[in-house]
Amino acid sequence: MRLQNILIMLIILLAIGGVFYFVNAPEIPEQPDPQQFVWLIEMEEIEHIVIDLPNENNSQSFIKISEGDKFPWYFDDPEKSPVDTQRWGGGIPLLLSGPGAGRIIAEDAPIEKLTEFGFTEPQMIITLTLEDGYVMTIDVGDATPNGAYYYVRAPNTNDVALVDYTWYYVIERLVLEPPYVPAEEE
Repeated sequence: MRLQNILIMLIILLAIGGVFYFVNAPEIPEQPDPQQFVWLIEMEEIEHIVIDLPNENNSQSFIKISEGDKFPWYFDDPEKSPVDTQRWGGGIPLLLSGPGAGRIIAEDAPIEKLTEFGFTEPQMIITLTLEDGYVMTIDVGDATPNGAYYYVRAPNTNDVALVDYTWYYVIERLVLEPPYVPAEEE
């Protein structure tokens, strides 16, 4: 009788322990979807950048000239004026190497959709020339109705994604307020 009571108590203890374990087991966190990019290249591959703002009738062009330890980015003007390293930093080539997509809107969008997103008269056209001579053309359409994103057409395709408005404004500022070296630093 005593052995039987001990076995019953052991079974009850194991059952309670099993329930406690499963109720308090740590949850395995759900893996987030990997970040999607509108395009993705190595920033070191970018050799030439042209940013056009057709509606502003304004553009700016930059070229990479590697000379030892010197900062490699310059305006693509006759003087090859240096850019302000504080404003340029490593961030501009990084931003242009592939912005994260807030969401993919359309793959191989028909012309009607491209018109709806503002690509018949883009807000911005970015042309990147890579080391191997490959040229990428990126069109930036209109802002979304809430202004939080811009429609961007992936290079040389009709795929459309959303990018954060801050990405657009940083790139736009390179044209509207060019990153010239301040006069006292020249």
